[in-house]
Amino acid sequence: MLKNLDLSAYSSVTLTLDFERTNGDESIDVQLFDGTSFVTVANLNGTGSISYDLNAIEISSNSAIRFISGSGNWDSNSERVWIDNLLFTAQIPDQPPLVVGSGNQIYCPGGSMPVAESITITDPDDTTTTAVYIQISGGYVNGEDLLTLTGSHPSISASWDPVQGELTLQGPATYTEFEAAVLATEFSSSSATPSGTRQFSITVGEANFLPSTNHYYEFVSDPNISWTDAEIAASNRTYFGLQGYLVTLTSQAEADFSGSQAQGVGWIGANDAAVEGEWRWVTGPEAGTLFWNGGVTGTEITFAFWNAGEPNDYPGGPATPGQENYAHITDPSVTTSPGSWNDLPNVTNTSGAYSAQGYVVEYGGTAGDPPLNITATTSLSLSGCQIITNRRITYRVKGN
Repeated sequence: MLKNLDLSAYSSVTLTLDFERTNGDESIDVQLFDGTSFVTVANLNGTGSISYDLNAIEISSNSAIRFISGSGNWDSNSERVWIDNLLFTAQIPDQPPLVVGSGNQIYCPGGSMPVAESITITDPDDTTTTAVYIQISGGYVNGEDLLTLTGSHPSISASWDPVQGELTLQGPATYTEFEAAVLATEFSSSSATPSGTRQFSITVGEANFLPSTNHYYEFVSDPNISWTDAEIAASNRTYFGLQGYLVTLTSQAEADFSGSQAQGVGWIGANDAAVEGEWRWVTGPEAGTLFWNGGVTGTEITFAFWNAGEPNDYPGGPATPGQENYAHITDPSVTTSPGSWNDLPNVTNTSGAYSAQGYVVEYGGTAGDPPLNITATTSLSLSGCQIITNRRITYRVKGN
């Protein structure tokens, strides 16, 4: 028996059924279509029930199930297996919220300024969420810059992460309550002469957002995971429908953001496993791009951010090539360039500064990704404030 069905609108699907063999010793195979062929997912032998979670490749517009004999020599007059309560339970994907905000103001030293002038959060299938994240995603100065939640917000607590430059507004709470909390969040700098511009990302979701790429970044802790396993794990992750992949860092701003404004040391999507010394991005939209040729004294083709003395193929160097073919972010304890890269073997199985602590996933830029608007961006200029002083009063005047 063969049955086709369209499951493309669902994020997860579970097959359940009951079966009973009333006579004989035969069995039946349950098979699902994976886009290329039918694969056996269960064997009905005797009496019982099954529950099977479909793989991603089995959930499509041309999904199908069929039942075929798992044995032979059926006696049609006496051997029977009954199948009942066949059910596909499908989960509709959670619809992402829409976040819209504005704010392009001027900050004066010694004071504080709201990060947003307006904010609205709407969601087609939810009225509450667990957290909203506000990150200084551009121009952040660790040790000087600070985000603070002001006022009273009974359903929301705030915690500041100085490494990521991120304020977590923790609920659960309604979107209306989070909107009020965002408007009450203020930026300040301890520097007497702050300069430049600060960009702020206001996001419903845990991944960090970089406005210059319009991509999201997430560190996943998994000590001593191999590079090859990390590459598979990253490609199996999604973020509100965006396809994940091991991060590809193609600019200094992206390397700084994913490296220094992240917790932990993680694999990135580069290796020279195919040709020794030819370092390429091998994941995501940049797959196949050559960015470095050679070892420590090699040539930068596009953008590279190796730590001092890397990539060195330790311990043998050029004399014994191929020992360290995979790139990861350097542990802060062994670099003066936070976010820089080091080469390591596929499997570390060690502890300390030269062991993998996890991997960094990037979301965005993959063909077929849905449009996503879960982040609003605002900014403050720190260099447009004029100070006018007379004999009695000092005025801070925001320039045009």
